[in-house]
Amino acid sequence: MTYAVVLFLFGFIMSNVDNYAHLGGFIGGYLTALILDPLRPERTDHFIAAIVCVALTLFSIVASIITAIA
Repeated sequence: MTYAVVLFLFGFIMSNVDNYAHLGGFIGGYLTALILDPLRPERTDHFIAAIVCVALTLFSIVASIITAIA
């Protein structure tokens, strides 16, 4: 946690660092870890949530490529 806080604060010092993107990634990762708890047995909803996460990741990559081209 200390490492994350230090890097988040360091982002304010460095120029061209999007702290909102890092915060969004942190929140998204935290929520995903709550849903896909590795300490619980594997269930069907885990598989579905993982597929949704992969689909959203691919969508984000495609959207950023399209935005860069346009």
